[in-house]
Amino acid sequence: MSSTAPHRALYLRWRAQTFSQIVGQEATIATLSNAVRTGRLAHALLFVGPRGTGKTSTARIVAKAVNCLDPRDGEPCDACEPCVAIREGRTFDVLETNAASNNRLEYIRDDFLLRLITAPTDLRRKVFILDEVQRFTDAWDVLLKPLEEPPDHVLFIFCTTNPARIPPAVFSRLQRFDFRPLSEKQIAGKLRRILEADGLEADQDAIEVVARLADGGMRDAESMLDQLLSGGVGRLTAERVRDLLGLATEETVERFARALVDGDALAGIGALDTLEERGRDLRAFLDQVVDALRRAIVAALGPAPERAAVPLADRPPTVLAAAARRVVDLDPSRLGQGGLRFALELALLASPGPRGPALATAALPARPATFCSLFVDASRI
Repeated sequence: MSSTAPHRALYLRWRAQTFSQIVGQEATIATLSNAVRTGRLAHALLFVGPRGTGKTSTARIVAKAVNCLDPRDGEPCDACEPCVAIREGRTFDVLETNAASNNRLEYIRDDFLLRLITAPTDLRRKVFILDEVQRFTDAWDVLLKPLEEPPDHVLFIFCTTNPARIPPAVFSRLQRFDFRPLSEKQIAGKLRRILEADGLEADQDAIEVVARLADGGMRDAESMLDQLLSGGVGRLTAERVRDLLGLATEETVERFARALVDGDALAGIGALDTLEERGRDLRAFLDQVVDALRRAIVAALGPAPERAAVPLADRPPTVLAAAARRVVDLDPSRLGQGGLRFALELALLASPGPRGPALATAALPARPATFCSLFVDASRI
């Protein structure tokens, strides 16, 4: 008989376990490890940054570092009993909670504070990791006193994507560390290491597509890669990535973006027809168009060699920006009659290009043309 181990998500298998494994946060990691090494770590830390950039992973590593029996220059060994217990989640002295689901005043007062005042059972220090801490509401007043006068054995680590929602009285008692979005190159590098370690093959452009879609978040990139590999196919190609994730081809994205910039409404509508025939998600397509226009604008502002390598970068930046404005503010969740498809068509008709509104309205009676122009004007509001 053979048994198959349950699948474990890539982002869990490849979660950083030491400071040196954190990707793209060099300044923050250097400061934290030095503070641990010198014994000057503050009692309450605030990790700020977009999702998937390593905040909670770093918080767990800090918990290891302050409890490690064999630290090396501020780095936890990840082999002693405290490190292993924290890694496997089997110590009661490291409490990780999500404020999105545990933000009731009763929980903080009756459960959280009780754990706070009791001494550690297994480790030197208790570490409280509070994720999405901006979701706390009435609980802030209860937390303020422990933050002002914490027990010596307690370390607080708050993680948030929105520090503006933290009250100033609390914010002033926290030592802030910023986690920046990862670059596409950094994300692609780790994805390549994961694939090589698992003996899997992928084209470089396939990895780059995933890295770009992750939008600076390593966890999102690893989750997408996990989804792509779940089918058990051979070599991963860019075409297969787009197909499995419901994305439009680069050719279709460029075709629509070019129509938007040049005012060729008929060509843009043809691109939308192609997407509909292939069952592609228009929301994902909108993100692709915005990203293509952003890259074109950046390239258009740079030197000539860079412009030559990016579609539409030969157009004036102001023209590209005008086209981008017509689509960047579209909110698919708040569109009315006609939905996203109609909104994209209106964006095409609003183009000042030679084949924009003039061509579209010339073939229509006067009253419908006037009616259409009202929609076009409304799309700019």
